[in-house]
Amino acid sequence: MAIRRLPTDDESLRRYAAELWLPYHRGLAAEVDAHALADWPDERFVERNVEFTRSRLEDEGNRGWVAVSGADDAEVDPATAPVADPALELTGLLLTSVDECPDPFDRPDRLVVGEIYVTEPHRGTGLADRLMDRAAADAREQGCGEIRLDVDVDNERARAFYAKHGFEPYREQLTRDVE
Repeated sequence: MAIRRLPTDDESLRRYAAELWLPYHRGLAAEVDAHALADWPDERFVERNVEFTRSRLEDEGNRGWVAVSGADDAEVDPATAPVADPALELTGLLLTSVDECPDPFDRPDRLVVGEIYVTEPHRGTGLADRLMDRAAADAREQGCGEIRLDVDVDNERARAFYAKHGFEPYREQLTRDVE
């Protein structure tokens, strides 16, 4: 298993969107009403996500990571084979960005974990811990002194995972419908 930067070529981004991003968001939508998805065919989600992710990753400070593994008898190395190689299994994702501190404020720059996901067969294997370690390394590499993320209040599993990794409540977001 290897955690690698997400390449921005079409084939890699399509595979990432179809095998990681879309299942992650379908699962999240099933658990949390606020994450409901449009009634689109899968291919439309994939194509829209390819362009969105590519443009995001082109911005300085934004990074995408994928966890990949190969079958025990596979002749490909997960650390070096192209992400689009069908002999690889995509098993997790991590998207990060830098939230730079504006001049008048006295706080460190923060690395924001935008998305983290591990496919069902790989949950409980320590992969999510490795992805969080990758986020911490990313923060150090980009000169950030803190890591921040958002979690839905009713996502108890995720909240417990983040608490285990030392995250504490920082801010509370409030929403309401517009009348």
